[in-house]
This record gives sequence, structure tokens and C-alpha cells, in this order.
Amino acid sequence: MNKSLFRLLPLATLGSALYLSSLSVAFAALPQQSPIDITSQNTQFQALPPLQFSLSSDTTLSVINNGSPLETKTAARANVEPGAGSVTLSGDTYNLAQFHFHTPAENLVNGHTYPMEMHLVFTDASNHILVVGRWVDAADATHPAQTSLDPIFSDLPQNTSQTHVFSHFDLNTLLPSNMESFRYDGSLTTPNFDEGVKWVDLAQPLYISQADITAYSSLFPNGDAREIQDLNGRIVLTDVPGFASAVPEPETYAMLLAGLALISFVAARRSKFAAPFQSMGSAA
Repeated sequence: MNKSLFRLLPLATLGSALYLSSLSVAFAALPQQSPIDITSQNTQFQALPPLQFSLSSDTTLSVINNGSPLETKTAARANVEPGAGSVTLSGDTYNLAQFHFHTPAENLVNGHTYPMEMHLVFTDASNHILVVGRWVDAADATHPAQTSLDPIFSDLPQNTSQTHVFSHFDLNTLLPSNMESFRYDGSLTTPNFDEGVKWVDLAQPLYISQADITAYSSLFPNGDAREIQDLNGRIVLTDVPGFASAVPEPETYAMLLAGLALISFVAARRSKFAAPFQSMGSAA
């Protein structure tokens, strides 16, 4: 290799770092950036429209290492065959394009950082983006490992020139049994950090083996997660009972009103029946 060119490589890497850093700072000034810290104080409990998934139980994945401007900021992505999956939300159908992982997790929960986070990326006919996220944690005796991802994590592409193909993958294994979630409007977490992205973070984590987590984090030792962004007044909606503390949960508030109404009704009835006896006492 030309020695002068070799000396320029560190400068090129530094230039990439400065470019991405300045880009991140510039876009961080926008009002609806991701990821965020989802806390009990910034969430509101309410009934949410259901997520209606339609995912293939036998599809082919093309897994790539897609890289980015920074050598230390890379990610593995599983591209999905067209028509292999979709989700319908509030009458709009989004088609699954790909899913990928971040280490550590990008979105936090009350300040807690999971070791990984999975993002399923969907787009509708107008190219609007919906990201369904799911936190990833290490399996244990209480939470058995989902093994469908083992072949992928044991054979991750090591560089951007490799594509590994996996057949007969069941996309349904990526979904939890409980669909309670956190939802907010945000952005992509990779350049150019475009806003207008609908985020749905499923509350139930995906448990995989520690070996799988280690395999991914070892491939990207410096991580591939963006820093937490300001909420700028946004409220996260959730249907997870008992999580939100910023405002009364509708069911709790309704029960309180019903209780007050019952107390008022009983008090009124007692006053009505007590009045004739009071009159009799006065007459005597």
C-alpha cells in the first residue's frame, strides 16, 4: 500500500467521525428524535389500537453487515423477502422490509438499558415507516431462550462484502405472546435521522442465549446504538397496566368516579329516609 495513502487513513476515519457527530448534533435539535428513555413520568395509559401481524412461518432471510460512516458504528441486518410479513395498525398496512439489532439497546425503560434491542422495520404504500422494537435480554431459568435466532448469531457476516442466507425462518418467533406496548412519534436512529417514524416498543422482552448476545456484541465491540434524545414535550402512550404515573389511568379514574358517585347516592338515600324521623321527633 502507498505509504502516503496509509497515513491518510486515520484522517479519513476522523473525518467520518466528525461528520457523523456533527450530523447527529444537528438532527438532535429537531423535536421528534429517537431513541428515548421511556419512563413512568412521560407515559400516559390508555387503550391502544391493536397490532395485527401477518408473518410468514417459512421464509428466507438475507443477512448482511451493512456498515455506516463510522467503522465502529455498524449493524447486522436481516433483509426479508417481499410479501413475507406485514402489520396493520389503525387501518394502515405496513410491509416488513427488514429487521436488525442494536447493542446496547437504544430505547431505555426507566433508565434501564437492555443488552440488545431488535427493530422490525415496516413501510406502507406511501413509504411511511413503522418500527416495532423489542428489547432483548439473556435467557435464564424463568425465561427460556428463543432459539430461532441461533443460526444467525452463530454465523454473522464479518464484513460488508458478505451475505449469509438462512432458509425456513419463522418470523412469528420474533413476536411476544403479550402485545402490550409503548408508542410514540420519533425518527430513524441512523443517518439521516429522518423524523415521521411511528415507534411501537413491545413491552415483553425477547430472551435469547447469552452466547447469542456475546456473538453480536463481540462483532461490534464499540456498540451500534445512538445516544438518548430529548422528548421535547412528547408523551409516550402505553397500555401496560400500572406503568404510567404522570396521569391517572382511565380505569383507575373511572373506578374513583364510580366510587364517589356511589358514596353520594348512599348519602342522599340516608338523608331522605332520616328526614321523616327527624320530623317525628320534633313533633313529639
